[in-house]
Amino acid sequence: MILNLDVPGPEADWMDAPTTACANPNPALQTSMWWYVSGLFREVAALAPSLEAMAGRLKLTIERGWEDLGGVDVAMIQIRGVHFALHRLQDSAMTDTIVSVLRETEDDQAALDVLLSALGIGRDAVTYDASSA
Repeated sequence: MILNLDVPGPEADWMDAPTTACANPNPALQTSMWWYVSGLFREVAALAPSLEAMAGRLKLTIERGWEDLGGVDVAMIQIRGVHFALHRLQDSAMTDTIVSVLRETEDDQAALDVLLSALGIGRDAVTYDASSA
């Protein structure tokens, strides 16, 4: 079942989410940022809104990387001390956005509530909840 839930746009006073740049001088062997960080995270949910809609709401930059299953689009964020990875496999038939949190996150439901609140959407946007699987 595909849900079409609208994510509100960013608040009027929000600026772009800050980023940090890292130099990668040659000669170098390029690797995927997702390959390095994905092991630090675990999937907790999937949300119906697109990654683009969520990134638009929070004014995030979507990064492209890859993993064993192919290309992946990722937005890494921290909201109220909770670290999230919002991601989607580029060639997947699944259109939902996967939500992952750092492995050490103690309360997945509270973390999910933090994200949903920042996105301005409710629990009806959750299409998969790992705690009930």
